Amino acid sequence: MSSDAPETAARPLIRNLRLGLLTVAWGAALVTILSGQAHGITAMCGAAALGLFILLTLPRLRRDSLIILAMLGVVMLFILDDVPSLEDMTRGGERVLIFAALLPTMALVRATAMTMPSVHATQERLGRLPAVASAGGLQLAAHVFGGIINTGAFALLSAALPPDSGTHRRRIAAEAAIRGMVVSSAWSPFFVAFAIGQIFVAPAYAWMAIALGTVSAFLFMVVTIVGLHRGFKGTELRQSLACLGPVASRLAAVLAAVLVVAVGLELTALSAVVTVMPLLVLIQMLRHREKVTVIIADTCDAMNKTADDIVVITAAMLVAFFAISSASLASMVAGIYSDVIPGWIALPAVPIMMMLLSVIGIHPVITSTTLLAIFSGGGADVHPALLVQAHLVGWGAGTMSSVASLSVLSCATLYRVPTRQLVFGANIISGLGYAVVGGVGLALINMLI
Repeated sequence: MSSDAPETAARPLIRNLRLGLLTVAWGAALVTILSGQAHGITAMCGAAALGLFILLTLPRLRRDSLIILAMLGVVMLFILDDVPSLEDMTRGGERVLIFAALLPTMALVRATAMTMPSVHATQERLGRLPAVASAGGLQLAAHVFGGIINTGAFALLSAALPPDSGTHRRRIAAEAAIRGMVVSSAWSPFFVAFAIGQIFVAPAYAWMAIALGTVSAFLFMVVTIVGLHRGFKGTELRQSLACLGPVASRLAAVLAAVLVVAVGLELTALSAVVTVMPLLVLIQMLRHREKVTVIIADTCDAMNKTADDIVVITAAMLVAFFAISSASLASMVAGIYSDVIPGWIALPAVPIMMMLLSVIGIHPVITSTTLLAIFSGGGADVHPALLVQAHLVGWGAGTMSSVASLSVLSCATLYRVPTRQLVFGANIISGLGYAVVGGVGLALINMLI
């Protein structure tokens, strides 16, 4: 009993230290963006804080996170000729510092959204939808909210489901929420998926990919809502859209602010998100000062809970950084196929492989990092924007029905539905169709341009 006491007492100290280090890395990332200096003392301090945060987080990582890190380690062994030096690791840390700021920023946004009256009004309207419109309405709402607060949409929408809902309705609602949320990754700059994709291409191509994503996501939403919810017609669509009325103007303002700052300051979409969103949250705090304590407390709690994700994403970004910097991967591919890989192979391969491998537990971050490193930079005869969109389609398809998907695991808990039913239900067909049709469609576009 006494031997456990020091360990128990140390846990809050370590948790607070980790939180402080992550906050330092977050602040350093903001300073580097605003100053336009990606390297220097601020970036080095931020990278050091991030490195210490990762070291303190490693002992508490979940098993699935450790498996992903192990797989990323294997990928790195293949792409590197030598063990990275301290200087290489520092440069890599400075490069991926921005990603350490993304998840805390999204935690802050989610915490703020949960306190907004307009969000609660939408939640209440969704709860009053008739059964025939409920699933389609939830899919639409998950798509809209998911584009801004990602997986935070699930907690918000699950509370709108009537508490006496039967098993069948809960499963249908969970599947609809997952479909809507994950497909918003095709166009939203607020997703980790976009953060990964944009590192392999120039900023202009990343914005083009977002524009393409609005089309692919729209088509998927129309086909799945009409095809899977037979009773969902014009009346039900109007009822569902009316539910989004209280938040529509605010969501449009957020997206417009990110776009204006990105264009005006010549920032990448990711840098614009990390810069703009804390400012918008600050404005909301000044308007509703009684909510400040709740927002800060919920943000800190979320930052602790997302520590695994931060470590995994940082590791994936380091792998991507070294893959781009090293010629080893290109040499390996050239040993198998010496010519430029045709676009009609590369573009369908990205989403289909990401989707199929995710079903057996291989997270899309592993597959996409590897494939983007192979196909980008002239490795395949593809337009860079189409390649990023193929990756985003694969991310949505892969996380739609994967045992390694945080979306599936979250909905299994919130909607009280067994994970296996969500993995091997309607979404596995929807995800495969999305990957195949999306990949082939992008390949056809690539042939025409």
